[in-house]
Order: sequence, then structure tokens, then C-alpha cells
Amino acid sequence: MGFGNRMWRDDGVGSHLAEALQACPGLDAVDAGFVPENYLEVVASKNPDTILMIDAADFGGAPGEVRLLQPGDVILAGISTHAGSPQMLGKYLEARTGARVALLAIQPKDTSEGEELSPEVAATLKELVEIFL
Repeated sequence: MGFGNRMWRDDGVGSHLAEALQACPGLDAVDAGFVPENYLEVVASKNPDTILMIDAADFGGAPGEVRLLQPGDVILAGISTHAGSPQMLGKYLEARTGARVALLAIQPKDTSEGEELSPEVAATLKELVEIFL
């Protein structure tokens, strides 16, 4: 389940990755856009055993850096730009489905207004698509 607002440059990377992974055999990718809380039941209805949430998250890393976090590790209130925090969403999905839930956090470089990803985050997106495919 990827989320992010594509109108705020790197913030949309999770949404872009989920869209790209929809063509990947064996994966059931959901692009939740900038309102991931509206897609919780869509995800739960698929009866997953593992849920990977994908979002731009400012964890102080280098632009494009990726970290795999458990929902309980996401304790910084300002880590996401979305109304539903990844921690809250992850805990809900874990309780609702019994699935293992993790967050693939991608460090943004630029979250200003605009649709284009920064070169660093675009390169990470390309690498992640290749890894999943």
C-alpha cells in the first residue's frame, strides 16, 4: 500500500511505487494516494499475510535513502504529511488482518509544490521497481 501526495514532489513516491508495482506478478499493490485511511478496508479485504506500506518519510537520512521500519518504530509525529500516521495505519491493519506490517520509508529531498520527483528519489523509485519486479 503506497501513499503520498503527487502534487508535493517527493511526497508522492509511495503512490508512484504502488502504481508501478500493480503490474508485478504475485503482488497486490494498492495506490492509496494522499488519503491512505480511505483504503484500509480495500487492503483488509484482500486477506493479506504481509502488508508493506510505502511512504516518503523524513527520518533525517540522505535523499532517496530507504529504511524498513515496523509500525511501532514510527514514533515521530511529523514523519508523514498524511492525516493518518503510518504508525496508526499500521497498527490498525495489523489488528484488523493479523498480517505482518512494515513501512518502507523513503527519505524525501523536496516536498515543495510540483509533480516531478527529485533526481535522488526518482533513482530510488527506479531501483525499487527493479528489485520488486
